[in-house]
Parts: sequence; structure tokens; C-alpha cells
Amino acid sequence: MKKINIMVSSLLLIVLLITGCSATVETPAPEPVASNVEQNTEAPAKQDPLDHYTKENPIAISFWNFPNFTGDDEFAKGDYDLALIKAFQEAHPNVKVEYQAIEFTDGPAKLETAIQSRTNPDVVYDAPGRVIDWASKGYLVPMDDMVDKSILLEAAVTASSYEGSLYLYPQGVAPFMMGFNKGLLEEMGLVDMLPLDRANRAWSVEEYEALLTAIHEKNADIAPAILFAKSQGGDQGPRAFISNLYGSWITNEEVTEYTINDTNGVKAMEWAKQAYDKGLLGQGIALDAGASIEAFRSGLAASTILYSPGLYRPDMIAKKFTPVLVPYPNNSGTPELEYLVAGPCIFDNGDEDRAIASKLFIDFMINDSEWGKRTLKSTGNFSAKNGETGLYDDAELVFAEKMSAYFGPYYNTIPGFAQMRNAWFPMVQGVLNGDASPKESLDAFVEFSNNSIEDAK
Repeated sequence: MKKINIMVSSLLLIVLLITGCSATVETPAPEPVASNVEQNTEAPAKQDPLDHYTKENPIAISFWNFPNFTGDDEFAKGDYDLALIKAFQEAHPNVKVEYQAIEFTDGPAKLETAIQSRTNPDVVYDAPGRVIDWASKGYLVPMDDMVDKSILLEAAVTASSYEGSLYLYPQGVAPFMMGFNKGLLEEMGLVDMLPLDRANRAWSVEEYEALLTAIHEKNADIAPAILFAKSQGGDQGPRAFISNLYGSWITNEEVTEYTINDTNGVKAMEWAKQAYDKGLLGQGIALDAGASIEAFRSGLAASTILYSPGLYRPDMIAKKFTPVLVPYPNNSGTPELEYLVAGPCIFDNGDEDRAIASKLFIDFMINDSEWGKRTLKSTGNFSAKNGETGLYDDAELVFAEKMSAYFGPYYNTIPGFAQMRNAWFPMVQGVLNGDASPKESLDAFVEFSNNSIEDAK
């Protein structure tokens, strides 16, 4: 465990990353004027709404980005953002994009400070959790006029909308699943216990427990899995893990109330407590998501309950570390996955021209014939556009792309979401420590979380 804790800081930023449609900006063409004089049959040229700006006197917008773009074959992480901006400015020389990189550690606080001081950027690339909260407070510009929602995945549109309007332009989506170290299991002679030969790799709780038990018996120094509960970072993993076991979910289908304290939710938490006591789920009370994933990558854990295409990188695979993606065990036979949605939003800074320029930049980022797919692939996510598939050749990513069919109700934009997250991990700690029964703990958690919905309205 000392080795694991040393590794906490090395992957914290990567894990917090886990914590995105073909359209162009249209401007109205002049209406034809009725006349007896023969009209020019050529279509009138579209007027650039920003034609009063020039390369020498451009309109300036600001773009803040978390480490969402991890680079490509030409540009390294950090350099890609600047390359994208340069390409956009070459296509639109009358627009200047001022860039600021922010981190997942202190970036949210910097954004909130900027919002309160009215120095916020024009464009931010983020996820719905924060974006829809900003939309509900009136901070953002809706993007319905530049997006054809019909060509986007319904799940992505739902997650990116507030009161029927789209406030985040979803560029990428990705499912959250578990990861197993196939190379390690091959050495142990246990790889055949993984459900890799099944179409959706679905498996039961009993099959999962049998594998964890076999790993523990082979080598007690290796954690079969880690149910981490030190902090809220990466907490979508433990919640999906618990809610899948016996076919419960964190909220109801309408995403209007929390329901994880139902019979199946309690049964799942009881199973987790028993598995933890048997040594099958590691010492997650003392670990956060970053340390848990680093333990997986270093061979100190055979699996991780939080993995995604954004964390899976073929170029990171070593001889003894060959990760495979597997959905959470679910006795209903059909997994239900939490998922990432990512894309840009526009702050309403009271300047219509800046909003137009921001839409041009976003349209370029997502729909340009070269830089659209290039930017998407730099995130490691899959396309939020219907039918736009096959971006990656790696077998694990091809499998993961198909798992969008199993996305569950997206509840990250529910009012009071942040308060629920703060209550989740101490609740899990209490169960694993034996401070309260699974039912008592889940009942208290659901009562608190449902009250947070009302308090946030």
C-alpha cells in the first residue's frame, strides 16, 4: 500500500480528466427583390457578419481549455491547442483567439472566480456537469442556431441541453467501464475467466467474484480490484460499479430523484461490503481514483473499476500491461454505463460579435474537414454524431465504441449534483468500515441527495 500511495500524484490529473455534428454558421442571405427587370440568376454571396474586422484589426475572443486535447502524431499535448488556433486564424484572419490552459486541479476555481469578476473567457471546452449549471444561471449563449441536433446521438443532446436548448456542442462521447490487465491474468492462467469472447462482454456478479477470488488465491499481494472511496475524483466509477451489480441505478429513468437505495441497490452494497472483507476489493478507503488506476498500470492491482477510451492508450501498452475494457458485472445481462460527453460552450459576455466569432471557432473545431476529426481523435473520445464511427483501429477502442448502445440515464446535470458527490464517498467509506449497514447508509445518502435537488432549484 505504501507503493500505491506514492503514486497518487502521478496520475491525479489523468483521472480528473474523466471528471463533445455537421453544421456551419449560417448568415442570412439578402432576400430577392421583385422586379420586372431580369434578375441575376447567380446566388447572392453570403455576407461575413464580421467583415468590419480585418487581420490588422481583428475581433478577439478568449479560449480556456482543460487538458482535453492530448495531441496527435504531429503535435504533442499542449501544443495541439495552439496548432488548432493557428489553423483557425489562418482560415479566419479577422478573428484572434487568445488562449489560456487550465488544469483540472484548480481550473474550476479559476473559472468561477473569472465568472464572478466578469473576466470569464468566451469559449470553454468542458463536460455537461459544469456547463449546464452555468446555463441554468444564465451565463451561456445557446447554440441551437448552429447545430442540427437530429444528426447527434440523443444521449449526447440530452446531456448537453437545458430547458430544451443546447448549451454544450457535444463533440465526443465515451463510456466508462472497468479495465483488466490481460497480460497479468495470462501469467496467472486466469484470462479465460474474462468474458472477452462475448459480443458485449456482459458477465454476472458470480463470474466476476469467481475471477477476483482466483486472483486473490494466486497472489495475495496483488489487489484483484480496488473500490476507491477517498475523494470524489473519478466517483462515476464506483457509482456505476455499485448500481450495475444487480440492475439498480443511481436515479430513476426520468432523472428526477435518487433511487440507489432500492432493493437491488442495497443488495449490491451488501455484496461490496462482503467482497471488501474478503480482500477482493483492495484498500480503497485510503485511495483515490488516481492511485487506484496507477496501481492497475503498475501491476499492483489486476483491474480498475474506472477505465475509459481516454485513459486507454495503445502506445502505453507494455509487455506485461495489456489492458482490456470490460463492462461492469450486471446480473440482468445488460450493462448500463455512465458516460462522458465533452465539447465547447460559449459564455454570454454581452457582445454579439464575440458570440458570432466564438461560434465560428467552435464550428471549425468540430466540423472542419481536417481539424474536426483531428481534434476529436486528440481527445481519445468517440464521435457524438450518428453514424460517424471507425475512427480508431485498435480492437479495444472498436469494442468500446459499440458500447454507446448501453448508456444509462445521464444524471450529472441534475440540480444539486455537486452536493450528492460530496456525500457519496464518505457513505461508501462508512459501509466498508462497518460504521453503518448498507441499507442505513444508502437510505441516508438518498434522503440527503434528494433534498439537495430541492435546495438547488
